Amino acid sequence: MVAALFLSAGPARAQTGFHEVTAFGSNPGNLRMFAYVPASATSGAPVVVLFHGCGGSARDLDVNTGWRKYADAYGFTLVLPEQKEENVGSGGLIPHTCFSAWNPADRTRAGQGEALSVVQMVDHMKTSYAADADRVYATGYSGGGAATNVMLAAYPDVFAAGAVFFGMAYGCADTEADYFDTGLLAPCPGRVNSLTPRQWGDRIRSAHPGYTGARPRVQIWHGGSDLVINRNSLEKQRDGWTDVLGLSRTPSSTSFPALGVTEQVYGGGQVETYLIAGMGHEAPVDPGVGIDRCGTAGQGYDSLCGPYYAAGFFGLDG
Repeated sequence: MVAALFLSAGPARAQTGFHEVTAFGSNPGNLRMFAYVPASATSGAPVVVLFHGCGGSARDLDVNTGWRKYADAYGFTLVLPEQKEENVGSGGLIPHTCFSAWNPADRTRAGQGEALSVVQMVDHMKTSYAADADRVYATGYSGGGAATNVMLAAYPDVFAAGAVFFGMAYGCADTEADYFDTGLLAPCPGRVNSLTPRQWGDRIRSAHPGYTGARPRVQIWHGGSDLVINRNSLEKQRDGWTDVLGLSRTPSSTSFPALGVTEQVYGGGQVETYLIAGMGHEAPVDPGVGIDRCGTAGQGYDSLCGPYYAAGFFGLDG
């Protein structure tokens, strides 16, 4: 009988729990790789790539946001890329450890840079843990949300869906300085949406020119009181992804799953948005013991458990 556990199915180096992986490919983006593998995970389990925000790190991100709870409950694995300070912070900016969503080499299907490093991490999970290549997902917070958009745009053949938490639209800035510009007309966190939906869609398509295959489904979260990345970022992302997916920008349904929360669905559910009126630049959590409760108290905005709804959107809840 073939054992079901990853440790039995894969090579001897495969591990469970939270651990760093130091050899996972050529790593052209010079990133660190961490993984969380539940002890009960079975061969063929899905993979969720979880990106930290600017100034963040991989350690405890899955615990504080609630993702580890669902990895344990639903049996999927987590890949947590981590930026190295040596890679960023040029041009006089403060050290920020953001993923480089502004650099074409890092955000496109160029066969180099950070995006390829992340795909190599996913490939490692396929090789070492027999992970399901058809159930690979991406999610992240703030700068990690921007990185999520990068992976969905550059590698639509790798990622089936993604959930962006208070991130930025793909290709909104082509330089590091513009990425951090907070002016009224700034391309990323600015308060004015200066491009048409078609133009936002064209930016996504430019990540993998000529691609005609299936596109990932996208869930977008933002806080209505976010003072770091304006809520207008939700609209920029919605415009781009609905254009790429050929959907109307008029929602097919609108609901209110909690006080101050507006959920809108586009098309047949290929795009979803969650706007949380009172939330700032912080993760949506709901600490508690129920299956729909998650996160660490004091580590986010107590409203809805974002990972619970994202995992359901990915189809990971069974």
